[in-house]
Amino acid sequence: MYKQIVISSIFALLIFMSCGKSKDASTDTTGYSQTNAMDLTTADITSPGDKNSSSKPDEIITERKLIKHGEVSFETKSIIETKTFLLKAISKNKGYISNERIEDYRNNPTEILTIRVPNSQFDVLLNEIGTQVGEFDSKKIDVDDVSEEFIDIESRLKNKKQLEAKYQELLAKASSMDDILKIEKEITNIREDIESTEGRLRYLNNQVGLSTLIVTYYEEKPASGFHFGEKISDALSSGGTGFLMFIIVIINLWPLWIIGGAIWFGIRKYIKHKRNTIKK
Repeated sequence: MYKQIVISSIFALLIFMSCGKSKDASTDTTGYSQTNAMDLTTADITSPGDKNSSSKPDEIITERKLIKHGEVSFETKSIIETKTFLLKAISKNKGYISNERIEDYRNNPTEILTIRVPNSQFDVLLNEIGTQVGEFDSKKIDVDDVSEEFIDIESRLKNKKQLEAKYQELLAKASSMDDILKIEKEITNIREDIESTEGRLRYLNNQVGLSTLIVTYYEEKPASGFHFGEKISDALSSGGTGFLMFIIVIINLWPLWIIGGAIWFGIRKYIKHKRNTIKK
């Protein structure tokens, strides 16, 4: 009899606990309220990484992103021969000339080439030029490591695209015109940020993919004696310049010429009048 009472008590306790859990579960279900998607603001919609923007993921850089740019200058016996050599070397290393200019061509011929060459061929081209030249007057090579910036930009771009996708989902669920306009404005702002970030990423890719080398070479003309033809040419040039300056000075003094002419005309008229008076 006692055993039956104990068993009945345990059974009743289990039933009571089961009812309590069911009640709690039903309370949680009935108390759940679904948030209206249209009530979300920019602060409510956060992209991955925004919740913990201060902490950076432990990225492993498998390939360094390096930007190489250098400048070299040297003297050459023949600008024409050096230019021919450089064109062949540039073509061989799959590069191209992005800018070319000539300075002081008459007295000291100098040519400056801005060369873009694949990053992997930068050192090869530089060594070929050095072998041909023998010794540089000046040489400066800079290497910028933009690996961290590269990773940061790619991460931000990914987050912005995910954020844009979330707003696109909200736009599809929007029912009122006011909600549609607000969401479209946010999407426009995010799209502008994405395009700006993509532009920076393209620039870095271009700089990493192609290195820049500025090559300056000049031809020293030996000091020579007196050249009659050259001196005549210089004299005519300087004389013509002096004559033009003289004309300009005369033109600038036009008020004095007018006053002087008026005085001369008055004196001449006075003398003529005096002569006529004497004759009478």
